[in-house]
Amino acid sequence: MTDVMATASATHEYVHSFRRNFLHSARTYRLEPDGLSWSDGVSTHLVRYRDIVEIREYRGKVWGALSAQLPRSFDYVLRCRDGERLVLNSIHRPGFRTAEDRATTCTALVAELRSRVATVNPDVKSFSGLRWSYKFANAADRLWYRAGLMLFKLIRRSDFDRSANFAARTLRFIGPYLRGHRTARANLVAAYPDKSAAEVERILGEMWDNLGRLAVEYINLDRLVDPANPNGGRIVVAPGTLERLERIRDDDKPAVLFTSHLASYEIGAIWVERNGLNLAIFYNPSNFGPLSEQLAAMQKTNMGRLVQSGADAVWKIREAMKAGLHLALFSDQHFANGVEVEFFGRPCKANPMAARFAQLFNCPVHGFRAIRLPDNRIQLEFTEELNLPRAADGKIEIQGAMQMITTRIENWIREHPQQWLWLQRRWR
Repeated sequence: MTDVMATASATHEYVHSFRRNFLHSARTYRLEPDGLSWSDGVSTHLVRYRDIVEIREYRGKVWGALSAQLPRSFDYVLRCRDGERLVLNSIHRPGFRTAEDRATTCTALVAELRSRVATVNPDVKSFSGLRWSYKFANAADRLWYRAGLMLFKLIRRSDFDRSANFAARTLRFIGPYLRGHRTARANLVAAYPDKSAAEVERILGEMWDNLGRLAVEYINLDRLVDPANPNGGRIVVAPGTLERLERIRDDDKPAVLFTSHLASYEIGAIWVERNGLNLAIFYNPSNFGPLSEQLAAMQKTNMGRLVQSGADAVWKIREAMKAGLHLALFSDQHFANGVEVEFFGRPCKANPMAARFAQLFNCPVHGFRAIRLPDNRIQLEFTEELNLPRAADGKIEIQGAMQMITTRIENWIREHPQQWLWLQRRWR
């Protein structure tokens, strides 16, 4: 007679295999009718459920590339009556710098193991705790948040021009040592194969200068456009732009406004709102660490209706445009399931959302951009309505429309290549 009765869960196969690191061999753990077996490819061992007296669970911090998809790892330490210790990890490490998440099989096996052990050994002890790495990461996050919040308050209390100039000089110095610099250089070389190495480095230096100023502008988003004088101060309005905005605002129908990551790209949305043009902004949440909460609060207060990317984003945008709002979105980012367009002579994928909503509502499409000027001023510009290509039935042709939008953005970047975000991987 076995230690565990044959139930639905007992007849299900629970298997978990992993390799702790490149110095250890892979192990496969399996729940058998009478115990937990494990094999390292050479020999097989069995520990009966009644002999497991302690199960400890530890949560740890995941380091390396896998941390982007997995915030934590799980380790389980089993202690047996004879003193043997078994360790199960949720991360499989097949090589020196490679890792794979196997938490699904690991947690399923341990959950069932707890149940079977408790059936035959009610005195089994269970503990749950945090690894030192997880505690350290939590402490570092709290410290980083407090430091970021102090910096946020300090910059807002400081003279804007001095802060922006200092941030620009600082990023010019440290930017070339950051990992993203290599990506930006590769993108620039691909886009401008005829430019010399010196010219590429000059553009990269000015890109970091722009990003330093952008950081200070982000922290002062709610102050950059004067509510009493939205078309003056640091804002320079290109000829014809205000007239186009008023025409879009007063025509009683929605519109699609596309933009790009040029110069101080967030200011445009605030300026548009201050001039009475109601927006529905499709966006991905900012990832600025401890400053994200403060920045998100300012964006919600000053930029109109924010529609976060997600499964229901399309429906929210549709309802907003039905209510007369104008869709604003970036059209210069990689989108894996997008339509293929050509950008700087190379194929890439573009999010077709701008063209699809223009087709759905048969509404005008305008480009909108920011240009950085000397003395920390920003010029804002609306294009005239784009004459998008249409199919035989009169509907906007999606791929052709996105190519026209992408070409317009490419032309903007060619005018001011140092002001675009070359850090993003536009080509995949």
